[in-house]
Amino acid sequence: MKTKHVESLEDMVFRNKNKLYGAYFLRRKYNKYLFLSLILAFFLMLSGLAYPVIASLMNKRTGIIIDNKGIYEPGLPPPPTDLPPVAPPPPAPPSLKLPPFVIPRVVDDSVESDFGKQASMTDIKPVPPPGIEPDITPVDKKSEPTIGTKVKPEPVTSVQEMPIFPGGDEELFAFLHKNLKYPEVAKEIGMTGIVYVSFVVEIDGSITDVSVARGIGSYCDEEAIRVVKSMPNWTPGKQNNIPVRVRYNLPIKFTLH
Repeated sequence: MKTKHVESLEDMVFRNKNKLYGAYFLRRKYNKYLFLSLILAFFLMLSGLAYPVIASLMNKRTGIIIDNKGIYEPGLPPPPTDLPPVAPPPPAPPSLKLPPFVIPRVVDDSVESDFGKQASMTDIKPVPPPGIEPDITPVDKKSEPTIGTKVKPEPVTSVQEMPIFPGGDEELFAFLHKNLKYPEVAKEIGMTGIVYVSFVVEIDGSITDVSVARGIGSYCDEEAIRVVKSMPNWTPGKQNNIPVRVRYNLPIKFTLH
């Protein structure tokens, strides 16, 4: 007589599903891992409870005495408790005495001279010796800053007034829910998780420098970047009521329903 095969809980959950996915094997080995964890925890608890007993037995075997006077061997006097007093610190060196201040006397010893005057200096023009070309260092025009160009300041992560999506957080969640498309590859393998997207909100509210700070793969990172780049301009962040560039981190959750 053939025995009836009883379907396990894992087989019932993953019936008509892809069993090559890692969650199936985790469920199969869950009871085994739970049993090993309980044994390890029980062993660690017994080790912690038995440590004082083992330590006292070892101390008795080695003959070491531990009391309020310290740690010493039997037959030897305990360590002395009356230690010699600590020597006082050396006296401070005597302060130096400065000589009394003497008021300087002003003496008019100026001499009329043309040395250093602007008129005499402009008459002298430096001329190189004959047969020697003057040493002229060429100037790299590429290294010189262009007049009129502005260098963007580094973005900050915390300001008095943080950037806001048009309409607030509720409109931001509605925008993500409407425009986010779950990648087909992620659906097939059951990939879920949170993608952290980092971007800069400029002083005009535009979104720049979009990148993934921490992703989950399976084309979810690329989809999160695409949605963030398609956002409208935000209300820029302000510090002391002045718009500033702000580095913003946005978590985007991918969940299968």
